[in-house]
Amino acid sequence: AILWLNNTSLLADGNGRPMLIAHRGLAHEMDPEHEDYRACLSRVHGADHRFIENTIPSIEAAFDLGATFVEIDVRTTADGQFAVFHDDVLDCKTDATGFVVHHTMEELRRLDVGYGYVTRDGGHPLRGLGVGMMPTLEEVLDGFPTRSFIINVKDNLGPQAEAFAQLLELRATSDVRQLLVFGSGDAVSAIRNVSPTLVVASRQSVQRCVTGYMLVGWSGYVPDSCRNTVTGMYADYAWVLWGWPHRFVERMEQAGTVVILTHPRQTESIHDLPETLDYARMIPVGYSGAVVTNRIDKIEEWMSDAR
Repeated sequence: AILWLNNTSLLADGNGRPMLIAHRGLAHEMDPEHEDYRACLSRVHGADHRFIENTIPSIEAAFDLGATFVEIDVRTTADGQFAVFHDDVLDCKTDATGFVVHHTMEELRRLDVGYGYVTRDGGHPLRGLGVGMMPTLEEVLDGFPTRSFIINVKDNLGPQAEAFAQLLELRATSDVRQLLVFGSGDAVSAIRNVSPTLVVASRQSVQRCVTGYMLVGWSGYVPDSCRNTVTGMYADYAWVLWGWPHRFVERMEQAGTVVILTHPRQTESIHDLPETLDYARMIPVGYSGAVVTNRIDKIEEWMSDAR
């Protein structure tokens, strides 16, 4: 009875609304095989809008559609800048080849970032629309100075970690959760070493938080690995967390941590379309944490239909 009382969400505030994270801005849904890094494909389900991921218009549209955060991807360039682009190579999505890190920002600006997208019928609906639209991280943050971002660092940064941290510190506000950084363990360690005030997380740090919480969370205690950071869970596994959903989110918020609910692990039932009512039904009514969506223009409708 004590265990139940300490972890039931019936006694917690369940009247919240989720914070929406627009994954790469207003983007297109990719076919599942695109998630296999060995497959150089940019196949989309369709082209019902003309926005391209990780571009200024896409980011602006996502905020206009109600995003609390926009997740963007960052790559280092040959001249020490930070390009907003997802892939490590240019071959899949642009009209160029080679690694991003081997090109200068001036060279990257000339590319068409919509060139490689293709539909099942072989069409190229975004080709020609993305010429000159790859921005720098600096341009994105300066263009949206009061907005919140999750910055996914795709490279290890190395000696550029200090420049990256300084760029963020100059644009940080009093809200430490405005700019959240996610990356590899090495990148996160390097950033934390030069800027302990930035909120950073990695897959490993999230795993440490979840593991530690599963050991002691039944008591209501939040371990240090879950404080002032970012944590999360796949939507179809979140039920295992002590106090899920409202008590868990409440505890993490009091610890200064952002909770992110993300897409279910790929299964046959959702393999053809990662975001359907199946995903929306997994978002608890009254949930006040964050939800990742590839389609910020559809998620509200999906959640409404699921209810």
